[in-house]
Amino acid sequence: MVKHQGGCHCGQIRFTTEYDPIIVAQCNCMRCRKLMGTVNVGAMYGTQEIEVTGTTKKYTFNGGSGMPVHLHFCPECGTRLYGEPEAFEGFILVALGAYDDSLQFEPKAEVFTNYKMKWIRDSGCIKESFEEGAVAERMQMMMENMEQRG
Repeated sequence: MVKHQGGCHCGQIRFTTEYDPIIVAQCNCMRCRKLMGTVNVGAMYGTQEIEVTGTTKKYTFNGGSGMPVHLHFCPECGTRLYGEPEAFEGFILVALGAYDDSLQFEPKAEVFTNYKMKWIRDSGCIKESFEEGAVAERMQMMMENMEQRG
């Protein structure tokens, strides 16, 4: 049963999952701002939990952890779809804007708050904030959330 789905603007790339995200997080770093046009909010899943149809193009850059991130996007319309951060091996971070119904998600954590644009506010949904990348802290949150998911 498909629980969540989405894809690129032109429809060439689609993704589906039967799972809820492990965690939804907001990144305020300068890399994400440049790549996404503003902050990046993404939903984390295990790599095997997402099915992608269509062929993406990949751009690799060093993330805040200092390790590579492989950003996948549509080669036709340029929609950024998901990233595979090597700091979180075995996980995939799906861009919130790529979902067909992105309004159902809210970030529970945020990183790189030291770069956050002063006009960005949350509705009280963010429970954990970190000035830097907080890889270990996010991994701990993910493990706790995975245990709760069953």
